This record gives sequence, C-alpha cells and structure tokens, in this order.
Amino acid sequence: MGGPSVCPPAPGQLFQPPVSYGPKVWKEETGENRYRRGLYTFRYRSVPYPALQAFDTPVGEASCVRRSRSNTPLQALTTLNEPLFVECARALAAKTIKEGGAADDERLAFAFRRCTGRTPSAKEKAVLLDFFARRRKSSPPRPTGSRSSPAPRDDATPERGAWTAVARVLLNLDETITKE
Repeated sequence: MGGPSVCPPAPGQLFQPPVSYGPKVWKEETGENRYRRGLYTFRYRSVPYPALQAFDTPVGEASCVRRSRSNTPLQALTTLNEPLFVECARALAAKTIKEGGAADDERLAFAFRRCTGRTPSAKEKAVLLDFFARRRKSSPPRPTGSRSSPAPRDDATPERGAWTAVARVLLNLDETITKE
C-alpha cells in the first residue's frame, strides 16, 4: 500500500512534440512495480494514456460529473494489442496451467470463471476448446508478444502459447470488460 506512482508501458512518441506540449520524461517501470494497481499509475493531464482513453477515461483538465460508457472497435483492438493486456493474458495462461487442473476442460472452466464470474455454457466451451486445440497444433508454436513486450521463452511452448491465445480471447469478451 502506498508508495510512489509508477509509469506503465507507453509509446515513446506520446511524450514528444507535437503530441505533448514539450519533451517529457517517462521512465517505464520494470519488475514488480510494473504491476501495481491503477490507483498508482502516473499520468500527465495533458497527455492522456492511450489505453485509458480508449475506455472513456475523463480528461485530466476538467472535472467529470458522470463518466460516459461506450463499446467501440478501438477498445477491442486495445485489449488485443496493448502490451499491458498481452502481459495480462500471459499471466492468466500461467495461472491457468498452474492452478486450473490437469484436463483442458477444467483449465478452460477455471480461466473462464476468473474472467466472467461464471462457468462457460456447453457451446462456449466447445468453441474455446476447439480454438485451443487448433492453437496447440500450430506448427511452429507462435508466441504471443509485441515489440514493447516480447514473449518469454516458455511462452513459445505449444501449451503455454495456446493458453495465452485463449486468455486473450477471454480478456477481450464484452462480458469481461463491461459491468452490466
């Protein structure tokens, strides 16, 4: 609890003119501090963090009486490609493999429940297990990563890569993102 605010991963050009009023220092956190709660996320009022802006975060220059809610394709692109979400998917995949049980359907139920708060229907389970099986068979296995967040070595195993792909799907569900 407490402590200084942290700087999450962000595109470097975001803090350079003309996007920013002037060059700003942004020291991206590494290690455990990288994963602190959003309450401790540092941001400039004049340079909104892109991932937060995609999810209708109010601007920092004015007060906000009520936050607007939307559901746009840009939000889906953010949850699929933003380095923070990719890292979340990797962590969910690792937790699913470690704590989700031995069988694939047990693991899927574990991951699905962690994301949505319920167990998957038979149809959802069939679709996701089929997707998982296709990803596991992909040869060579494709690790899930980006330039700013490269995949770790163990993510290149077929099992880990497939669960990471499933986790990315689960984290991109409207039911996961939106409180209804």
